[in-house]
Amino acid sequence: MLLIAIVIQLLSGFFLGWYYIPEPGLVIELREEMFNDTRFGAEVFYFHVRGVDIIFVLSYMHIFKKIFLKNYVTAESDGWIVGGYAFFWFHYIVALGISLSATHLSDLTLTIIANVVWSLTDNLYKTYYIIFTNKHLNVDQMTRFMVLHYFSPWYYLYLIQLHVMFCHESWDSDSGEATYEDKSGSYISWFYDAFLKEIQDAWYWTIFVSIYFWMHHFAPSTINYFFFERWNIAEFDEIRFYGVAPHWYFRPLMGILVISPTHYEGLMWVGLYFVLLAFLPIVYNLYNSTARFKSIIPMQSSLVQTGTFSLFLLSIFCVSSMLPCGRYYYEPEGGYVGNPWVKFSMQYVYLYFLWILHHLEFLDHLVFQFFEFFSRHSISVVLVDFIKRTFKRSKFTLENSNFITKEEKIWQYVPQSLFSRW
Repeated sequence: MLLIAIVIQLLSGFFLGWYYIPEPGLVIELREEMFNDTRFGAEVFYFHVRGVDIIFVLSYMHIFKKIFLKNYVTAESDGWIVGGYAFFWFHYIVALGISLSATHLSDLTLTIIANVVWSLTDNLYKTYYIIFTNKHLNVDQMTRFMVLHYFSPWYYLYLIQLHVMFCHESWDSDSGEATYEDKSGSYISWFYDAFLKEIQDAWYWTIFVSIYFWMHHFAPSTINYFFFERWNIAEFDEIRFYGVAPHWYFRPLMGILVISPTHYEGLMWVGLYFVLLAFLPIVYNLYNSTARFKSIIPMQSSLVQTGTFSLFLLSIFCVSSMLPCGRYYYEPEGGYVGNPWVKFSMQYVYLYFLWILHHLEFLDHLVFQFFEFFSRHSISVVLVDFIKRTFKRSKFTLENSNFITKEEKIWQYVPQSLFSRW
């Protein structure tokens, strides 16, 4: 389904580009009139905007599914790295597209990106000028971003192609396992096989999402994209932050920059997020190259692994559901100020990627040892108590018993204080 969404997004981008007039300086003034005079202009614009949401949602679902299935254990590391890099590159493409919307949010996004790039050069004079001119929307800026936004998706599509070839060339969608391609059957192409699976999944998801939003969102205004263009929270009584674009998918990254003590530390954490995600198989192999506990337990078969993964999902949703502006920040004197759950959620996300995810089998082993030790000693205490009561009723003691039992081996490890009540 993700492949279909990417292809449709490219087509809607073509149509949207043809709707715009060549002169970028007139886009801001004439866009409203143009959409009113041209046929299906506004629909194409909404379709392209919603396509970004769909790709982001499906990308996160794809990542969560691969982590839950523990594909990073047996995955081709080069394919996983390419997929993580493509996910980062999609953020870059969307940032360019937001700036082309020519709104208040576009100017704000442009300034943030320019400051981030400028920070990488240690604020050296005006090194941002080559791409970002004066860090605000203008005709030259939009022309440069148009060129970058029109060409960069093709590089993203190339990365997706590499990711699919590396990871899914030997994947059989019928069995759900990585197997060698059987060219004797009717499915002689792995891409053809995968594409049929994509169409089937896309149909099911379309039905499910349509029914859900038809029953859940009675007021369409609560999921209106133009709320962020007007930037007036008083327009609607309720805003569903997971249903509006394009702010929600940048919110965790903006939150990290806001709560960090310094700007460069925030950039380090943002970069580390994508590095840990992209290099997940390599980090796992570094941790477990000489490990005694190999990944043999599926995540869905372990309460420990499923529990840690559920906390990871809750942390992701908690971080993404909080607007960084005015909700939490960092003060030089008081430190972190704001919702502590957002801070704990961010810390758990990094801890999960950096250590917990790579030691799930070790945690399983510790939990198993604890319960084994607890059950063994509990049974021993109960057994000793039962035998002692039996001997008491029979008026036997340990001193005058004429036979030796296995239970005496247990009594020698039991403190004498346990027998004081008898």
